[in-house]
Amino acid sequence: MAALGLALGMSAALTGCSGSLAWLGGEPPPDDNALPPAVSPSLVGRGEWHGGLSRAQSTTYLVARNAAEWQSLWDLVGMRVPGALPERLMALGVFLGSRNSSGAGVEVVNTRVEHRDGMRDRLVVEYHEFDQSSRNTATGSLTSPYAIVLVDWSDAPVRFARVP
Repeated sequence: MAALGLALGMSAALTGCSGSLAWLGGEPPPDDNALPPAVSPSLVGRGEWHGGLSRAQSTTYLVARNAAEWQSLWDLVGMRVPGALPERLMALGVFLGSRNSSGAGVEVVNTRVEHRDGMRDRLVVEYHEFDQSSRNTATGSLTSPYAIVLVDWSDAPVRFARVP
């Protein structure tokens, strides 16, 4: 009987690693149904979205200028697309990847056009990473923060820059 209890306990311990957030720790990404249920964010009256959980495992920057790129951006968030990408707008996404802090986050603080002599202008996206958790608190929870903003459409190259 004790052997059966030990076997069941080990089985439970081993399956504990395959929970819905295990993919943040480097396991293969889940299918769409494995993510925690979430209501898709509304596009009405919105120009930006922030969250603490996405499918990004490493720092990733995305620019969405068309419907396919818009869909890919929201696939990385792990939510349904909130609506069609508005005409004359594009989306910029900053994904921090896995963080071992429940207070980790990111925000886009500025976008600006950088004029360069003899070269094409480029759009610079400045973002700020932050951690609101206490340094003395070890939560052990993995997060994967992201920020998405809508800006006027441009065909200029985009550069993402982390700022303090």
